Amino acid sequence: MVKKVIAPEQEKYDVIYEKILFNKITEAFSWRERPKDMWELGPIMMPDDEIALKQFLGKNWQDITLDIYVNYDDALFLFTPSAYAYYLPGLLITSAKAMDIAIAEDEAIVRAEAKAKVIDIALGRTRAKVRAKARAMARAEALAKARAIGDKKARIKDFVINKIVFWIMDFEKILSESHLFERWATLTIEEYLAVKAWLIWVTREDTYQDDEDIYQNDESLCQHDVMNSLISLDKLIDLAK
Repeated sequence: MVKKVIAPEQEKYDVIYEKILFNKITEAFSWRERPKDMWELGPIMMPDDEIALKQFLGKNWQDITLDIYVNYDDALFLFTPSAYAYYLPGLLITSAKAMDIAIAEDEAIVRAEAKAKVIDIALGRTRAKVRAKARAMARAEALAKARAIGDKKARIKDFVINKIVFWIMDFEKILSESHLFERWATLTIEEYLAVKAWLIWVTREDTYQDDEDIYQNDESLCQHDVMNSLISLDKLIDLAK
């Protein structure tokens, strides 16, 4: 697949929209206060669960990094509904920021490769052997960076799918299971709209690909799970009206 270079105008728009999105998320959840009851009471609390929950105790959602959400994700399942909703905006914003950084790094590599090709053509056949060796080394380095960034994006996408998208893709399941209902069917319309805007934003990278790539790439976020989640969010919004 040949990646398309994102136009500077698109990059400027992305930066502006990112700020608008984060403000939208922050404002939608701004009425929520950090709850006193942070987790569901159970007969036994496992050591790993206690460690995970301690990462959030006494902290506002603005203080939680993506590393904490990823490395101590057990807390997301143990939270009370009010605690889950309180920390949700942090989860949305930090994951979107991480994806934005990875996309920007990926784009930088694409631009560097394009620039190298232009220089190579301009030089013609001058010192061909020297240029060939330098070009091979540069390509190997770029390939290693591209793979690392690809792995980074894949990890973020997997986390987004498993921890957020997976739970909101089935509207009927949300209504029928109390654990999901208490977390997802009790948000406000503004909160649903913020989540929907976030989901569209974190899947935007697919719009920079060829149409056929969107449907042939199994790892693409533009798949039926995401579409079902958007449909489910629309139904939840209608339910909240």
